[in-house]
Amino acid sequence: MLIASCILLAFALAGLVLMASRHRRTTQAEIDARKRAEVLEHENRALGAKLHVAVEEDKKKVGWLDHQEQEILWLRAELEKRPKITRKTYKILTLGVKATGKTSLTLKWANPLIDLGVLAGTKIDRYERTVSHVSQKDVVIEHVFEVGDWGGEHIVDAQQELIGDEIHGLLIVVDLGGKDAKKVEPGRIQEQLQEFQSQALKYFFGPKTVASCKTVVLFINKSDLLSGTPLEVEEQAKKLYAPLIENLMKYSMQLDIRVFVGSANFGHSTHLLFSHFVERILPKHAYDSQLLQRMVKDFSEAPKAATSEKTIPLPAVSASSEPPKLSRVN
Repeated sequence: MLIASCILLAFALAGLVLMASRHRRTTQAEIDARKRAEVLEHENRALGAKLHVAVEEDKKKVGWLDHQEQEILWLRAELEKRPKITRKTYKILTLGVKATGKTSLTLKWANPLIDLGVLAGTKIDRYERTVSHVSQKDVVIEHVFEVGDWGGEHIVDAQQELIGDEIHGLLIVVDLGGKDAKKVEPGRIQEQLQEFQSQALKYFFGPKTVASCKTVVLFINKSDLLSGTPLEVEEQAKKLYAPLIENLMKYSMQLDIRVFVGSANFGHSTHLLFSHFVERILPKHAYDSQLLQRMVKDFSEAPKAATSEKTIPLPAVSASSEPPKLSRVN
């Protein structure tokens, strides 16, 4: 009996130990499960916060896109209200032997702020200056002067442009002395008279040029090499180039021929030169108020000798317009 009781007691103790062990394992599993649940809950909260941030960012982006779309629609509507801009280009061809000051003369007009001291010799270049803006119904016409500056070694190429393109003005530049000259150089003057002798000039005045060209200007540059009053300087310069002037005047029945004496470096007569081109080339309906004011100012400041020839009456002041734009054609 005692042995049986001991055996039963042993089994009972073993059962208790087993139950205690199972209880410990269950408790540890519950603890581990709670920890995993806490970790998952923390991760879930973090993911929820990130999702909230992402949703808010998406809302902002949608708002930005809506705003941009509204702005685009507004800008499109504003553009549709604005008049269309078209360009009307008038070509002026510049000719002359090397170092006569063609580039200084034309570029100083196209860009008054240019530093003439850094200019290199020109091969072929073109400059543009917008001279007026005129509104016509729903269109704004931009009137642009394009000045073709051909280097002295490219006169033959310039002749080809005269033949192929519609030229509205021709500028022949000669000078009284070479680069860095301190006085009049007769030899250089003779060289240029030979370059533009009567036989050569006829190639510049073909039927197409005569039909489209509104004016031909001879600009005698470097007048600062002569001494005397402006009128005396002009008379001396014209006398030195009398053969060329006489040859040009042979075409005066077909073309408007003008002679200016001035200095590109010092700005003498340069404003009158381009005011003359505007007056002769630009149609009177293409003037805007600012251009007209500049023209009136230029002609009012001109010496009497320079304005003694017959000029075309300027139109009345019209509506206000934008200032002229300056650009260079590449």
